[in-house]
Amino acid sequence: MRLALAFVLLLAVSLGAAAQTLTMGPRQCATPEPTISQALATQRVVSAYRAEGAFERRALESVTVPVAVHVLRSGLTVEEGNVPDAWVEAQIDTLNSAFAGFGVRFALALVNRVDNAEWYEDLVLGSFAEIRMKDALGLDPARVLNLYTASLGLDYLGWATLPELYDEAEPYQGVVLLDQSLPGGDAAPYNLGHTGTHEVGHWLGLYHTFSGGCTASNDGVEDTPQQLRGTSGCPSPPPDSCPTDPGLDPIHNYMDYSDDACMTEFTGGQRTRADAMVATYRPTLVAGGYALATVPRRILDGLFVGVTTTAPLRVTNASRAPITVTGATASGADVVVVGGPRTVAPGEAVLLDLEILPSRPGAVAIQVETEQDVTPELFALEGEAVVPPTARLGAPALVARVIEGADAVERTVTLSNEGGGTLLFELTGLPSWVASAEPSSGAILAGTTAEIVLSFEPGALTPTTYQQPIVIETNDPFRPEVSLALTFDVLLRPEALAIGPIYPNPSRGLVTVPLQLPDDLEVTVEVLDVRGRVVAVLADRAPLAVGYPDLRWDASTAAPGLYVVRARTEAEAVVGRVVILR
Repeated sequence: MRLALAFVLLLAVSLGAAAQTLTMGPRQCATPEPTISQALATQRVVSAYRAEGAFERRALESVTVPVAVHVLRSGLTVEEGNVPDAWVEAQIDTLNSAFAGFGVRFALALVNRVDNAEWYEDLVLGSFAEIRMKDALGLDPARVLNLYTASLGLDYLGWATLPELYDEAEPYQGVVLLDQSLPGGDAAPYNLGHTGTHEVGHWLGLYHTFSGGCTASNDGVEDTPQQLRGTSGCPSPPPDSCPTDPGLDPIHNYMDYSDDACMTEFTGGQRTRADAMVATYRPTLVAGGYALATVPRRILDGLFVGVTTTAPLRVTNASRAPITVTGATASGADVVVVGGPRTVAPGEAVLLDLEILPSRPGAVAIQVETEQDVTPELFALEGEAVVPPTARLGAPALVARVIEGADAVERTVTLSNEGGGTLLFELTGLPSWVASAEPSSGAILAGTTAEIVLSFEPGALTPTTYQQPIVIETNDPFRPEVSLALTFDVLLRPEALAIGPIYPNPSRGLVTVPLQLPDDLEVTVEVLDVRGRVVAVLADRAPLAVGYPDLRWDASTAAPGLYVVRARTEAEAVVGRVVILR
């Protein structure tokens, strides 16, 4: 198709957009359609590129594009955005397969997992959340394709920055994808990775095949047939939505809206356009000649003094000659590149282990060294070391007793950070008889305490004793797990007012009087000597809850002898006996 007749895309940007559903409708891409002036300007760029014969050199030929994948998440499950490394790697493989005819290679330079629910949930184009996210996370946009995965709002599958709209070094540059559109995701029929292919096509300067409809210009590519609108599904035979123009709708083109399984091709004209666009608007990427080393930011910012952290070190070679990683030096820490020296071929990325042992709190500066000394500034890493956190439970055990059929009850567990840094925690293996634990995960600053509220639903449980430890996983390097011994007694409702066996009996000091109450009652409990005189009042019309409350009598000063314990309500009275010795 030829160049785009313009229309301006107006986006209703709303941070309160409805949640993304995996019942997928037609494909929707939020990348803005070009304006008339924008389309004409890029047409001139492509024409000049062809006139100079530059296309014969193929700007993208042998270019390596390092890809930094920023995995936004609101939790640790796939449903909360924590997509597996295998999905990320499959997306890179899909890009390399789809763009093989362009001569370009995509290399996975970083997988950066970011815990931020605001950025992850219902992300939309142009929102403050998107701008803040890219400003904070974008890695060297002139040299690196920054790809963000999140749960997108407004039912979009993704969007990208067109090269002509922003300076190549602008932090806003990059591609945003629905996390479930990666290969392995649940966004069928758009879960084979070609949302990524489509959006990276935009990032390289390609427009939709249907841009401008059946007009004389369209997408600025001569060998893609005219097309009125985006394709839905994978119709057979392909429709001819522009019957007065040659060719059927290009339903197999990656820049259409077809299902992923229907997309199989780019055209030669699209390759030429991409070459012209990146040569003009992404010259640093085309120039190449650089290499870089990365470690996820959350690891570099979470180093502990005196504790060795093994960090994933990715070295990406975007130059046209091999490089050899020989080791690393650091200030504020001892560092070792495990398995070095390691040679990295042009266009390749390798994953190494970098062991970091901070010697003091504060900044840690690491320089990964190469034999060729290529772009050393891109091999400099910075981190921060703190005194490790120390996890401490307020008590090692928790015992709760309730009556069958009782209303929901809550008990509180305290977890403290008695060390430095931030203590991260997560409850694992919560017993089935615990209704909930809030919060089940979180972060505790140095010197502070978190309260975890356990909720129980006695009405749903059979009367018995329930026992199971609750395990809390933490980032305390010396106590990665703390365990709380939890006992939950669901007791039968007493049939009548009674005093259970008093203990110890005989006694020389503190005496326990176990009551049995069939309902919530006002109870008076007294201790009488053998002459009937009241020597102690343990409860005076006290409102006591149904169940088995225990009362205490300090008999350490009482005369030796037999005593009667009497419990009475307005309706009845019961007694028990205890002997005091000296």
